Amino acid sequence: MDSIKKYFKMIKYGLQVRTMIILTVIFFVLGIIYELIDFNSNGIIPFSGLYLGIAGTYIYSVLMTPTVSALIQTSAMKRKLQGAVPAIFAGACTLITFTVFMLLRFFVGLPRLLKADPGADTTIIYVNTFCTAVLLAVLFIYYSFNYRYYVVSTVALCLVLIPTLFIFIRIDWPLARDIFKFISGITEAVGGGAVIALSYVIILIGIAMCYGFNLLLYRKPISALAYRAALRQAESK
Repeated sequence: MDSIKKYFKMIKYGLQVRTMIILTVIFFVLGIIYELIDFNSNGIIPFSGLYLGIAGTYIYSVLMTPTVSALIQTSAMKRKLQGAVPAIFAGACTLITFTVFMLLRFFVGLPRLLKADPGADTTIIYVNTFCTAVLLAVLFIYYSFNYRYYVVSTVALCLVLIPTLFIFIRIDWPLARDIFKFISGITEAVGGGAVIALSYVIILIGIAMCYGFNLLLYRKPISALAYRAALRQAESK
């Protein structure tokens, strides 16, 4: 426990820590504002969900950057500090931001949707929740590889995330319709609460996979490109 406390005191010396914290706050605020002023039921992945989710995952970078130091790289605490700490604390923050997103969806977006159209299909709200959870899980898996395999993981994320966003942003596209039918079937069979529970399970699976991959990869050296990219950004501030 003392080692963990010392580690958190070292965070302020990490690369880009101030920038990462500022970005975390910015994305969190943007997510809330976007949800409040521009609720959009046409796509199955709302940008407000992405903003709030990204706010949580930025915490991962805040916790990871101090571990690139030679002191921690040669420390017996390296396994814990690069394995459990980033995954658990960033995971907790992401669950909190995801809960904020869900509360906004159900207590702001849903009433607004029904007010505009009392007969509207509310399944879209559950689809929003499910798809946002899937993307957050993907981001956690990406983060576990990013600091070791910077180029490969970034290219892989782009190949997966960008086409997915283009496909999911429109509810009338084939894959989006299939997801809509899948979620609609769940809500009709066992209720919307099952979709919410499944969404949390998916995020937890993403966090658990991040933790597992961190433990498998912690012996691997930090990617020079990842370190240089962080250093250049830090020096530019």
